[in-house]
Amino acid sequence: MARPSLQEFADSPDGAGFFAAYDALIARGGARPIDIETGYGVTRVNSYGAAPEAAIVLLPGGGGTSASYVNVAGRLAERRRVLAVDIIGDAGRSRPGPGRPRTADELLSWLDATLDALDVETVDLVGHSYGAMIALAYATGINHERVRRLVLLDPTTCFAGLRLGYLTHALPTLLAPNPERQRRFLSWETRDATLDRTWIEMYWAGARFPTGRTIVPKRPSSEALSRLAGGKNVTAVFAPHSRAHDSARVSARVRQYLPDARTVMLPSGTHHTLPLEPADEIITALLDAVEPAEERVEGNQHRILRSPPPGSDARRSP
Repeated sequence: MARPSLQEFADSPDGAGFFAAYDALIARGGARPIDIETGYGVTRVNSYGAAPEAAIVLLPGGGGTSASYVNVAGRLAERRRVLAVDIIGDAGRSRPGPGRPRTADELLSWLDATLDALDVETVDLVGHSYGAMIALAYATGINHERVRRLVLLDPTTCFAGLRLGYLTHALPTLLAPNPERQRRFLSWETRDATLDRTWIEMYWAGARFPTGRTIVPKRPSSEALSRLAGGKNVTAVFAPHSRAHDSARVSARVRQYLPDARTVMLPSGTHHTLPLEPADEIITALLDAVEPAEERVEGNQHRILRSPPPGSDARRSP
């Protein structure tokens, strides 16, 4: 069955539930929604904070929307301006126009045009999953000098492929998506983790969101990766229990291709619990990445964030 138009989806019970949950999540975080018009359509950007330093731009995973950063954006904004973007052509409140991106180059040009419209000269760019693919492609593209620091959250297909078991479980949600299949897939991948209920309701209801064909950037070549200067400003953060890929193997691949990159293994989490949970540890990893301590030793570093002892307060004040 063909997917509905955006208006047909919005008028359906699933669409009404999706947008109600999305709006509730954005309002909870105190974001200021901005609609950016470019030749590619209208892009929804949820803005948090107003610090003058380089903005932190957050790109979500496929279907997650910018609301997937609800647990981290507000606290990051206590120190920095944060811009959470709904990827055009994917679920969320962005609305592709007749000139919507149809190629990877056009998708990167869309991001560039969006940053131009926001009057953002340099960014610390963060991407999860599909957002990590776009972030890495942008940071290694022709406008790579715009990216000050790059953070990849459980990056898929950027350095290694997906597990066959993950693809097998995901296939039904791709061929004939519906909320029940979306629910089963999320439950399987997260191992029934307890996540934000409103976000889960949005994610389930968005199964039939009219996204069109997903534009997948190619894995960067060695020449493109050389633009990252060995990865000294790159951090890759991994979920230890990700079913999407072998996180330890991909982490090693990152250090192979980018010897100076930092890799962080979170104490818990799966591919689809990120970037919702574990929120405290994700915030710590992001702040360490975009505001590195002066005393940090140069060169290749690999961190494992340990779980705090029972009864301790793991929250870090931004």
